[in-house]
Amino acid sequence: MQTPTTDSLDQQVNATLKGSWLSFFLTDLFQGVGHIALLLLMLEAIWEWGFMFGKPDVYVLSVAALGQSAWLARRRFHGLTLPWWSRLVGLGAYALMESLIEGISFFDKPKHLTFIVLMLMYAWGAALEERADKPWRAISGVCLSRTAQGLGPLLFYIALDVKGMPWVAGVFDFFSSPAHLYLFVLAIMQAGAYISLSLVARRQQTVIVDLTQQLKTLSRWGFGSQVVKDVLRDSGTHAASRIERAIGFIDVRGFTSWSEAHQPEQVIGMLNGFYTAILEACGADLVKSKMSGDEVMLVLPADASTIALMQKALAAAIATLEPMQLTAGAGLWLGPVVEGFFGTPSAQIHDVIGDTVNTAKRLCDHARGGQLLAGPVNAISNGSEETSSIQAKGKTEPVLAAIYAV
Repeated sequence: MQTPTTDSLDQQVNATLKGSWLSFFLTDLFQGVGHIALLLLMLEAIWEWGFMFGKPDVYVLSVAALGQSAWLARRRFHGLTLPWWSRLVGLGAYALMESLIEGISFFDKPKHLTFIVLMLMYAWGAALEERADKPWRAISGVCLSRTAQGLGPLLFYIALDVKGMPWVAGVFDFFSSPAHLYLFVLAIMQAGAYISLSLVARRQQTVIVDLTQQLKTLSRWGFGSQVVKDVLRDSGTHAASRIERAIGFIDVRGFTSWSEAHQPEQVIGMLNGFYTAILEACGADLVKSKMSGDEVMLVLPADASTIALMQKALAAAIATLEPMQLTAGAGLWLGPVVEGFFGTPSAQIHDVIGDTVNTAKRLCDHARGGQLLAGPVNAISNGSEETSSIQAKGKTEPVLAAIYAV
């Protein structure tokens, strides 16, 4: 069957699942590395509200948070890996700028030390999270990074509360209050909730990816890659409409007598090889295919390359059938068809119908082994030296077709 590992349909589905750069940016800013920077920014606003906008702290921190989230989002959007140090770029820039402005006293402030510790915890945990090959490391990474996020508000609150006090005494004094102990318990519960939700989300993401792969494969088998791409692009099915197409049929010659003399498993193996050879020969140019017994219908673009494509597909089919002393013939007709989805709102099929389809089928029925009958003669790039007037079933007038030997 036509199941390439990666094609344009895979790329389109993956792009849809991946999302936009903006979604990555907002996720990193509010749920990822930027979350801790925003907590510090809120603390700065409470700590020094009266003159915070006259100091560079708020601007340096804002640029560091937004810049790092934008950079990480860009790497994710383009499918690039995130090195373990990537989530610390903003922290490094912020610490460097602030230490140049404030001097060594920058590292004496509880809020800055709290920020550094939380960022290191989160960055380490996030790096472990991406170890999909080591599940337990990934789970431990989730616990570490989500703990940093869950405890962040409480730790910044402690930093605010111990402002101007000796740290050790200030921390012990903080936890001597029942209200503060209650807040501590709430922070632990919040960290646990973050961890649980993250693990559930990871599991759901895995299920979504696996289910999407299965649905994509089934859709490709049933409708063809091109039809599925069109539905994804336009967010819905297309009503049947008239369009110019090239319709081709390739049929095994001598199939009935051969199948009677062989086991069903051998017949299935022969047909699978026959189908595979044709569809692989058509490749990405194929709009849709329909396999029925010893026959394949091909829906192709109505352009100058169609004859060569049908010859290639017929040659591939014959090469597959030759070891079994079988051959194949083909018919091709270019013209208008009605193409799209037919049926009820709850059950639809995608198909092509019209006289173009019927004529291509009749030509295939008349073609001998190794022969392609194609028309209309005036509509194709006729590289054939011979034509034939065929009295096709259901036609009042003979059909003039070009003959191509493969």
